Amino acid sequence: MIARGAVNKMIYHSGQGLLLLLGSLCLALGTDAQKLCSPQPPDPRATSLQVSFNESSSEELTLRPQSQDLAIHGEVDSDISLTLTPTTDNSYFVLYGKKLSLIRPLDRESTAVGLNTLDVHILCENLQSGRQRTILVTASVVDKNDNSPSFMNLPYHFEVNELTPVGATVFRMLSAVDADKAENGLVNFVLTPGDGSTTDASRYFAINLPYQGFITIASPLDYESLDVSNHTMQLHVTAVDQARPPEGALSSSTTIEVTVTDGNDLSPTFVYAGCKPIVSRQCVNPQYRTAVVSNAPGGALSVMPEPIRAVDADNMRNPVTYSLISGEPETFAEYFSIDERTGVVSQTAPVSRSDIRQFAMLVLAQETVGGSPVPGKFSTATLTVDVVAMTSDVPVLTVSAHAGFVEENAQAGTVVRSDRDSASPGVRIGVLDPEALAGDAPPHFGYLLSPDGDFGINSDGYLVVKRSGLDADNDPRSYVVDVVAQEGGSSPGQRETITVTLIDTNDNSPQFERQSYELVTLSEGLGPRDVLQVSAADKDSGIYGNVTYSIRHLSAGGADKFEINPQSGLIRVLPGVKLQHGDTYSLFIEASDGAPEELRRAAQTVVDVAVQASRVQTAPYFDPTEYNVTVSEGIPVNTRIIKLQAFDADGDEIFYEVHPASPYFEVSQETGQVTNHARLDFDNADVYYLTVRATDRKTVPTSSATVTVYVLDQNDNNPAFVQSRYSFHVKEGVKDAYVGTVEAVDVDTGTEMRYSLADDDGFRVDAESGDIYTSAALDSELRDNYMLTITATDSRLEDARSTTMKVMVTVVDVPDENPVFKTRLYNAVVEENLSNVTIVTVEAYDPDTVKNITYVMKNGDAGKFSVDPVTGAVRTRGALDYDAGRSHYTLVVGTTQNQFGAMATTEVNVTVLDKNDGYPEFTQALYISELLDTAPIGTLVTRVSAEDTDRTPEHSKTVYRIVGYGQAPGLFYMLTDGSIITKNSLVSDKLTTTYIVGVEALDPGYPERVGAANVTVAVRHDDAAPRVEPAVVRTTGFGFQQGVYSEPLLVEENAPAHTHVVTVPVVNREAGRDIVCEIESWTHDDKFTAVAEGGSQCVVSTNTQLDREKAPLYKLRLKVFYRDQDVEQDPMGTMSMVVKVGDRNDHAPEFIIADPQLVGERYFGVVEMDTPPFTEILQVKAVDRDEGENAALSYRLEQLSKPLFLIDSETGVVRNSQQLSLFASPSDRRYKFVVMATDSPSNGDAALSAKAEVIVNILREEHKMVLVVHEMEPATVQLARQGISSVLQQQTGYVVGVDGMSNRRYVDGEDVVVDVASTDVWFHATSADTGYLLNRSDARLAGKLFAEHGRNELQLNFLSAAQPLTIAEVRSPIVIPPHAQLQRHAYEHITHWQAGVIALAVIIILLSLGAIVGLCCCWASYKKQRNQVKRRVVAPRYEPVFIEPLVETKAQLQPQYETQELGMFVPVDYSTRQNAMPNHSYPPPPGDASFAHSIPGNVRQSPKENRTFVPYVETALEKKINDSPTYSEPYFEASLEDDGDRPLSVESEGPYHVTSSVAKDRASIGSATSSESGSGTDFVDDQHHHHPLKSSAITSQGFSNAQNPLYVSSENTGDAVSPRSNITSKSGQSSSSRSTHSSSSRSAAPQRAESTTIL
Repeated sequence: MIARGAVNKMIYHSGQGLLLLLGSLCLALGTDAQKLCSPQPPDPRATSLQVSFNESSSEELTLRPQSQDLAIHGEVDSDISLTLTPTTDNSYFVLYGKKLSLIRPLDRESTAVGLNTLDVHILCENLQSGRQRTILVTASVVDKNDNSPSFMNLPYHFEVNELTPVGATVFRMLSAVDADKAENGLVNFVLTPGDGSTTDASRYFAINLPYQGFITIASPLDYESLDVSNHTMQLHVTAVDQARPPEGALSSSTTIEVTVTDGNDLSPTFVYAGCKPIVSRQCVNPQYRTAVVSNAPGGALSVMPEPIRAVDADNMRNPVTYSLISGEPETFAEYFSIDERTGVVSQTAPVSRSDIRQFAMLVLAQETVGGSPVPGKFSTATLTVDVVAMTSDVPVLTVSAHAGFVEENAQAGTVVRSDRDSASPGVRIGVLDPEALAGDAPPHFGYLLSPDGDFGINSDGYLVVKRSGLDADNDPRSYVVDVVAQEGGSSPGQRETITVTLIDTNDNSPQFERQSYELVTLSEGLGPRDVLQVSAADKDSGIYGNVTYSIRHLSAGGADKFEINPQSGLIRVLPGVKLQHGDTYSLFIEASDGAPEELRRAAQTVVDVAVQASRVQTAPYFDPTEYNVTVSEGIPVNTRIIKLQAFDADGDEIFYEVHPASPYFEVSQETGQVTNHARLDFDNADVYYLTVRATDRKTVPTSSATVTVYVLDQNDNNPAFVQSRYSFHVKEGVKDAYVGTVEAVDVDTGTEMRYSLADDDGFRVDAESGDIYTSAALDSELRDNYMLTITATDSRLEDARSTTMKVMVTVVDVPDENPVFKTRLYNAVVEENLSNVTIVTVEAYDPDTVKNITYVMKNGDAGKFSVDPVTGAVRTRGALDYDAGRSHYTLVVGTTQNQFGAMATTEVNVTVLDKNDGYPEFTQALYISELLDTAPIGTLVTRVSAEDTDRTPEHSKTVYRIVGYGQAPGLFYMLTDGSIITKNSLVSDKLTTTYIVGVEALDPGYPERVGAANVTVAVRHDDAAPRVEPAVVRTTGFGFQQGVYSEPLLVEENAPAHTHVVTVPVVNREAGRDIVCEIESWTHDDKFTAVAEGGSQCVVSTNTQLDREKAPLYKLRLKVFYRDQDVEQDPMGTMSMVVKVGDRNDHAPEFIIADPQLVGERYFGVVEMDTPPFTEILQVKAVDRDEGENAALSYRLEQLSKPLFLIDSETGVVRNSQQLSLFASPSDRRYKFVVMATDSPSNGDAALSAKAEVIVNILREEHKMVLVVHEMEPATVQLARQGISSVLQQQTGYVVGVDGMSNRRYVDGEDVVVDVASTDVWFHATSADTGYLLNRSDARLAGKLFAEHGRNELQLNFLSAAQPLTIAEVRSPIVIPPHAQLQRHAYEHITHWQAGVIALAVIIILLSLGAIVGLCCCWASYKKQRNQVKRRVVAPRYEPVFIEPLVETKAQLQPQYETQELGMFVPVDYSTRQNAMPNHSYPPPPGDASFAHSIPGNVRQSPKENRTFVPYVETALEKKINDSPTYSEPYFEASLEDDGDRPLSVESEGPYHVTSSVAKDRASIGSATSSESGSGTDFVDDQHHHHPLKSSAITSQGFSNAQNPLYVSSENTGDAVSPRSNITSKSGQSSSSRSTHSSSSRSAAPQRAESTTIL
């Protein structure tokens, strides 16, 4: 039972298990049936299958078929069936079971949008259920690197200037696309080395950033050294994709044509065939030579080997100008000039070979642009000019004498003498060369004579007679012979003239004009008579032609009866001879010449005379008929000159007369005495002729005699110099040098002039000739002019006269001083890489007037530095390289004129500054790194490193950064040490993702230098890592990966249009959709454009050239959107970027001029002769619209005629370097020069400059004017300085400068008054047309400033100015009178009213001083009185008493009078007690015996109440009154009334009561009476105590401390009495009461008295 049960139980459980197993199997089968035809992808939730096929060609497909197994549930043919649906994409495949095989070549790039995926639709049928479904299989096409990069925008060509610096980007348009994707589609550009030929440009260029493809300069270009056609080379560029591995990369190449354009880097070069060698197209050491003839006139010179010509060595062929800049000797400019345009050299003045034999000059060829010289672009050539002697072309003829003499009829060959003396030497002719020097060969010449035939030149060179028989009597007596020297067939030389005179030899005898004379008849009678005048002539000359007459023989006894005049031949009857009728005479007359007796010749004739009877009355006759007399000038009038006598044969009376009448002489009619009736002056006439006639008044014929009066000269005139002034020049350093000649004349005769010098002073004068010589060697540096005083004296010893003349002698400077340097050391700083720039200008000073300084470098690196021989500018020859290891140079500069003297050299220390010219260079061109995509943030990717060739820390420091390229900036971060780390997750679905990270290394210098490299980061997919979505910003969606471009973009200013700016990739573009790129600019949207290229990037470029000065930067927003869609739907479709415009030096400096319409491009300034050196004269200011170093300006001066000015190169302040009075010429009026402002380009551009003319006038007294501003101090007027200049310029129309301001001054009598409340404004005016200062007396200024209408208009202009001014006047500067005193007043003038007020104030002050003195005196008197007080009495208050006077006799009752003074005083001694106990009186002090002793016992009470009789104090009359027999004790009554301020002014009689106002009953306090002893005044109080008092006055001063005053009242009237009133005593005696301080008592306030003391 048990076993069966167990078996049954086992069977039961086994059945249950079997049933369970069968159920599970059925359930499983049902579930598998449901999964049939469903995909089996890795992701259970996927609804499709993903497969991939490699891109392949037909050949590859044949060799390597591609198949993919499809993960689909079910077994084919048993569970399911699979069939491809007929679609386009399905045509590429065939399905074998679950294996999908590729049957057609798969080319991803076969479509325009790219064949990236294929959608394969498979129909799956469930064979169990019969249901069908379509399965989508997405087949991804895996790209294959089967496309090479393709260049765009072919062909490529660009131009580059040879001056473009190394490192500059010259071409940005290189672009290529690759149809492949990812790394296969990324393109890098590299330069392919060429064949090394002349057309290969690869050695000049480089591509530093392959992914950008920007072409930069790798080595300097030289336009002139390129020996290629059109200066065009080829550059081969290869575009390579970035396929991995690199061996599979594909590439393509293209050729870029590069044309090098010429830059202005070469200086002009002199051009001629023989100039060798040629270095860099420059003629090295060009030399020219020419010659001039000594003393020949000027003209254009023929220069060898060719005319001077220089051309620009650059291809630009800029114009070249020529000039002569230096030479030896330094006077070359006086003789030669050069045409600045043609280079033709001309001689401007003759030069003597004896002075100068050769000139050596330096010709400067300067390149110009627009008429202005190009800095640093010049060349020099040497021009040698030889001064040759006048030989073959211009012979110099010399003769020993220009006058010759020879006897007539001389034989041929006779030498012509130089003098008439037969022993004199002959006239010798020769050719002498005054220019010939030692070693010159003697010249050989022939002679030409005109006229030819009469004279010739023998072999010895003497002038001889050539034709015999020259007759002085028939032929010309003198011959003019022209002699010319000639060498060979050359042109004749100069002409010399010789005058040859024939000497007469007395070869002719005299001949009478008649062979015979007719008979001469004479009347008989007595007296001399003319017979006949014979005449003979001699053809000979000189003494041989002088004929004299004589009577050789007389017949018939006539030897003593006739005479003949030897000169005239007049025959006369001798006086006293009486001829008789019938006599006949024969006279044998002989005419002989004047030859010596042995050579004398003569001729004879006969004159017959017959005497006949007289038949008529005969006339008077003179004998002789000619008279000569000599007188001195200045004889008195009516002096007897001579007495004449005539004879009459008939014995008649003779009368005399002067005929014609003479203004100077008269003759007595009766006596024939001749006298002068006027003063004779030798200077007017030295001889007078007068004719005196004699008549007998019976016969008509008259006889006359001739009187010749000779006037002797007297020394009555001073010598006179022939010139009004003399001015000479003499060279310095020569003793006994001829200076000049002075000449004086004297109208008096017989005088010889003598000359003398007042003071030696280095000169002497020849006493006879007036020639002035130096007596010592002069030095122009010590003194360059002398004023000599020359005295000319006539030779009369007894009455010598003289005159003086001032002679100006200027000492001409000769170069006898060596130039010296002003400082021993110059420090200069220059940046490296700067070639041909001036680093410092050394300056030497030449004390000579004509400066001659040639600078040379004595020591130093001549290969790197040069010194300008003229200006002393030290320049760099080539670029200095700080990085080469040398940063300091020491140069020694000297002059050729001073070799070894003191300060002959100066030292220049040059410091080279490092410039940021080295580019950081990465140690590797390409960095490659690999990491997993699961690398955490902060993982080190790689470390890059770069080195900088600069040596200075500020230029060699390197900063690294990542530049924008794709997704790299968002994924990676650069540390300061060059380490690159990840900053975002790199997780990706791709197996491998490659990132190209562009890195740059920057140095912090200026300009910024950048080196670049690429880091390729390969990120591999980590299959084992969990999937984490990447956190990269903007990695999904269509558009740009960045919203802001990571750094500013740089575009060079003036870059050509369409210059590439940036290329930005576009991500996640949908296939088949075109994109559009646009610029949405915030500013200047027309300057840039953006285009889409390749469908995957936006290229931004410029539309036009950019001008930095108009806009330095641009803010752009780049948009990308689908052509069929609005960009706003894609937030990633915008990117902001900033474009900066790099500055180019394209703007020249511009000068700032206040009023260019008036002054033009000029600055005006003034300087006075005594202005101290280095005083600021004016400041020029220029601006440059460029920035940085391109706008850094430096100033320099040019065209300075004299080195009197200098300029601060940084500030433009012009100063005077010397005090003009020491160096300027007195004739200098102004100085003109040019200031040049030059910028300093930093990028290799040519420096630009601007010029402005500066005119500095010398300000003298006549130019100064003063504008007087009324009631405004100089400090206030100074604020309106510019406005004052503007108003004055507007008023005058001239350039006005304000020279200074001071307190106003004017002359008042002999005082110069300074008005500190007004201002003198000193100014001057310059004509902008002429550039000269105007004198204040100029009529053009007078009407506008000094005339009334002009002054009124000027005042209105100033009142309407921005800061109104009150103008008092415009005047000349005041002339301070001698001994003037300077007074300072606050006001310009004082009116009468003001004078009165001042006078009144002075009077008040004087009176106040007097009052003060009076008070002081009174106070002194009071103190004295107080010291004299012997008693002090305190009067207590008692009842009034009345005391009757004692009357004895009637006589005593008669009125008696006396004068007394009443004094009242409150003692200070008891003031304290009185103040303590008011309204009480105190008894006398205890123990005061004097007080008790003075009280008498006869005091009586007055019947009147409140009355007390007080006698007056005795005065000066006391003694007299007391002695009077009628004396009675006077008294008066005074009452102290409480009447307030009522004055004591009523005059009244006594008696008087003294009462106190303190008591209510006005009780009397006592009485005063005169003591009987007459010793003083006694006071009787109310207790009948008697007090003797010595005080004689009651003064108001006694009440000063009382609370109420004391009043004195009259008994009769009760009115108050003034202390000055006369008071009459009771006895009728008059008394006077005076107060010495009444004014004080009246003015004091009423005070109540506590006690009263009567003194």
